[in-house]
Amino acid sequence: MTTTNRPQTPRQKIYLERLARAKGRLLTAIAGLDEKALISEPVVGDWTVKDMLGHIVSWDEEFRREIELILAGIHPGYELVISGEDDFAGWNQHWIDEKRDRRWARTMADVAQDFEQAAQLILALSAQDYRQRGVTPWKQAALTHPAAPTREDTDSVDTLVTFHWRHINQHVRMIERWRKRWQVRDSQTD
Repeated sequence: MTTTNRPQTPRQKIYLERLARAKGRLLTAIAGLDEKALISEPVVGDWTVKDMLGHIVSWDEEFRREIELILAGIHPGYELVISGEDDFAGWNQHWIDEKRDRRWARTMADVAQDFEQAAQLILALSAQDYRQRGVTPWKQAALTHPAAPTREDTDSVDTLVTFHWRHINQHVRMIERWRKRWQVRDSQTD
């Protein structure tokens, strides 16, 4: 990470370390692989590594948008609702389609920028900010619009920040499994 600010709190330090580990694990998972494989070989369904990276960046942008809205006192789930697997699949596919034609270099630049923005967010949030809560698009409350959302109806900013590396790690595991299968298959054809 190229962030110039230094962590001021233990939480910032821990979260930056977790983000850096996720980034390192992601870069290790794709290191040394042929660009053609990264942009054309399916990892899960028809998603390539490049598609997965675009998906990660898109969701991270969404998490940061929701954090901004929550800090502004707005429930992002009242503006957008994602309910059920079909909505998630449609949302995910929209983002994949939107970024599918990008070149590999652009995708990697987006990933680098995403990590930098996540690090800056971690450094910018106060302890109070992390405790703020809001209805997010996947919560049931996004459908019902309760007058006074409960704790169960909401996600905290802290949770949304942790989604950055948790979501990255989820997809890195998929890429790592694919890489093992791909390398075995590739070695058998040599």
